[in-house]
Amino acid sequence: MRVKDKRALITGGARGIGATTAFVFAEEGARVGIVDLREEGLRDIAAQAKQKGFEFRTFVGDVSKKDQVERVMDEFVREFGGIDILVNNAGIAISRPFMEKTVEDWEQTLGVNLIGVFLCSQAAAKYMLKQNSGKIINISSIRGIEHCGREGIMDYSASKAAVINLTKTMAKELAPTINVNTVAPGHTLTEMTKSLPEEVKRNMIEGSYLKRIAEPIDIAKAILFLASDDADFITGQLLLVDGGFSLK
Repeated sequence: MRVKDKRALITGGARGIGATTAFVFAEEGARVGIVDLREEGLRDIAAQAKQKGFEFRTFVGDVSKKDQVERVMDEFVREFGGIDILVNNAGIAISRPFMEKTVEDWEQTLGVNLIGVFLCSQAAAKYMLKQNSGKIINISSIRGIEHCGREGIMDYSASKAAVINLTKTMAKELAPTINVNTVAPGHTLTEMTKSLPEEVKRNMIEGSYLKRIAEPIDIAKAILFLASDDADFITGQLLLVDGGFSLK
């Protein structure tokens, strides 16, 4: 019960890494809220939680919109009495060749992947600073590492690199009250990767020294560690969960 009675809000929590993290947190004793754009996905994850004996509080909201973020955060705090853990997991990727990339692609990607992290963190920090404690875990990507950016998703790669830098500066400014860290997943079996061609998946496996693609639970366990008391003396750090892919 490493996060027993902790109040945790997870963005982009209706599927994939976010949903798995929600269940891991619940199993470890946390009280969980999930924010996502997809109402149907939120209903599904809430029903799954109920079947397992958990209760997730769900919120519909766009993390790139300040008014929606503040509404969700205020509702969460009213219901739970505060916030101890924020997991900034919401993210999007738009794959398009460089010469076909549009300003709209960039604005949408940065809006969710970077500005969304800023807005949610700022809204949560308002309450965490008052209660003199809190943990923020930002989800970046292996593509945010300087030599691992990928063609076709340069806007995604740039946004994830910016999240790593943002994490470090947030950790400085919010210390000593709030711990801020980043988890950077490698190739992970989520809805986004399941639809990829088999050849691409084989290349992902070959690129990993552990010779497999990560499962969402692999990432969720790293997030849990940084959210737990075990990581109380860790801040401003990047935890790569990539099976050694970045060693190349």
